[in-house]
Amino acid sequence: MKRQLFEKIETKEFSAYDMEHIVKFQKELKEKGCYSFFCERMFIELLKEIQSSGSLFGRIAYLGDKPVGFIFGDTQPKWYQGPECAWLIAIVVHPDYRRRGIGRRLLVEFLDKVRELGLRRVCTVTEFADEETLGFLRKMGFKYGRFVQLEKQI
Repeated sequence: MKRQLFEKIETKEFSAYDMEHIVKFQKELKEKGCYSFFCERMFIELLKEIQSSGSLFGRIAYLGDKPVGFIFGDTQPKWYQGPECAWLIAIVVHPDYRRRGIGRRLLVEFLDKVRELGLRRVCTVTEFADEETLGFLRKMGFKYGRFVQLEKQI
């Protein structure tokens, strides 16, 4: 069953056509109580920037016409001025389709694109308490990097 579903998953590069589907996907996640860390305004702006920027890129996974996962990255984020690397901004798989290889497939395709762009390092951040994402990223070979995020309540 798991293998049959995986074989039916289609992945493709993100395009303007997918924006409406991704927004619906995010709303569904919010209703299920597993909304991604993007606030809606930031998320919409990111999608628009992907369409016009040469440095942002994304892929989306569909089961038929239903989006079941997506991944977005950036090779030159405006907010990062450190050593050259690609940034994994988001990887989200619908809760009903997790643990079926979709996230792995999206990440492998993302890493292939990063290599194609001539980069050899990928950075990302995730919530400290998000054990599922941390476990997935570790399983996929990610290790703690040289930066530590700090914050202060004021």
